[in-house]
Amino acid sequence: MLFLLLLSACSRLPIGTPVYNLDPTVTSNPNATPTLTPFGPALESNTQVTPPAASLSGSPTLSITPTGSSTPHPLTAFVPATYILNVTLDYAGHNLAVDETIDFPNSTAETLNNLVLAVEPALWKDCFAPSDTTINGKTVGIDLTGDRLEIPLSAPLLPDASLEFYIHYDLHLPATDIYHIFGYNARQTNLVDWYPFIVPYVSGQGWLLHAPANVGEHLVYDDQIFKMTLHLTDPRLQVLVAASSQAEEISYGWYFHIGHIRSFALSLSPDFQTDSTDINGVKVTSYYFDSEKAQGQAVLAEVAKAIVTFGDLFGPDRYSSLDIVETRYYDGMEYDGLFFLGQDFFTTENGTVLNDLIDIAVHETAHQWWYGSVSNDQALEPWLDEALATFSERLFYERNYPDVTAWVAFRIDAYHPSGWVDADIYHAGDSRAYTNAVYLRGEQFLQTLRERMGDITFFAFLKDYAAQMAGKRATSADFFRILRTHTQANLIDIISVYFQNPH
Repeated sequence: MLFLLLLSACSRLPIGTPVYNLDPTVTSNPNATPTLTPFGPALESNTQVTPPAASLSGSPTLSITPTGSSTPHPLTAFVPATYILNVTLDYAGHNLAVDETIDFPNSTAETLNNLVLAVEPALWKDCFAPSDTTINGKTVGIDLTGDRLEIPLSAPLLPDASLEFYIHYDLHLPATDIYHIFGYNARQTNLVDWYPFIVPYVSGQGWLLHAPANVGEHLVYDDQIFKMTLHLTDPRLQVLVAASSQAEEISYGWYFHIGHIRSFALSLSPDFQTDSTDINGVKVTSYYFDSEKAQGQAVLAEVAKAIVTFGDLFGPDRYSSLDIVETRYYDGMEYDGLFFLGQDFFTTENGTVLNDLIDIAVHETAHQWWYGSVSNDQALEPWLDEALATFSERLFYERNYPDVTAWVAFRIDAYHPSGWVDADIYHAGDSRAYTNAVYLRGEQFLQTLRERMGDITFFAFLKDYAAQMAGKRATSADFFRILRTHTQANLIDIISVYFQNPH
């Protein structure tokens, strides 16, 4: 049996691809050529995309800026911010006009003197154009450098107090290529990490906004409540919308409302075809293009099985819907309630259950638990979502196709993985080395841990970890703290083999 090469899944860019930079004085190399991973498709030379500014060199200076007092305040619970967006989309012109209001409660336990927001569209040339900005109705100035938008507060924001931040901006969307999802192509418009959001605040340290890197994801998200009204400038245009939540149709548009979400993503196309199923209270919809109907239906069936499998092992899916979206991308990428799969997965699907389309779809489905429900610092501790999502692939094949040896041989053993599981995105090396260490060695660690503990104890721990950290941002310390409440076994020999900094 011939198996297609399985992608690492979820890594934003192959090593060597021009990446974002927070330093506006650095100029980019217009002739830079991506160095492909062993997984990616051949680079197309006629890309239309304008790459972000420039490549990073050396270790980044992470943007964790202290801004509050260190006086503790006895808060007991995190309160999510509420995002309210009124969006008008010129689909044909590739432009959005957005009025965004953020109701931000200060549950940081510290007095805040500023706000810091991540603005990913600002990393694209001439994409993000802000105008009016106010706090509690009063005009304020902003300082935008790269993707970091800083707003000084005229009066300190005390713990338990709240404020209302408003901003109007236009987005002039870039054309996408196989390495970027955000923007438009001939068949669809994709909006991912597209609106400014307040980054997490780490008590005693400051705002948490990392620099982009050549591999992996750099953003960190708190839970939020999201409400959006979306209108088209051309009411005659018939498009289907895949999104992080189900839509309520309104006059010439849609209304979305979802609580407890990390980031709201959507994809629109006049060419989408769909098939749907309901499983375990989750409406799963496959969005594909006309020539990939069979593949769109096949991936839908397997994702439904994955939801059942992961629900049994980890606990219920926190989302009421999950959209699977075909797009022109070289890999898969997860968002809350939605994930993208590369078009090549569909066109090269081989009719088996062990191929890029199915395996990576299972991986992205697992991210609804490990990234969506249980969040983590994707830059500094990516193993907490990527290793668990890769390990979840094993569990899917064990449960649904019990001869898992072919998956292990091809997905893990064929690459002779090495490296430290706890590598961060800045020091893990190129895409191959990063994948080997974080994804594949991470999967090996979890399987070895499982074998030492035994299935009953191990899966009780995993379900408890998922429950305790649901809606929170987990750390390695949380993982090992909860782990040690479930077993008295001596695990130091295992941990020291896989982790550079054992817990």
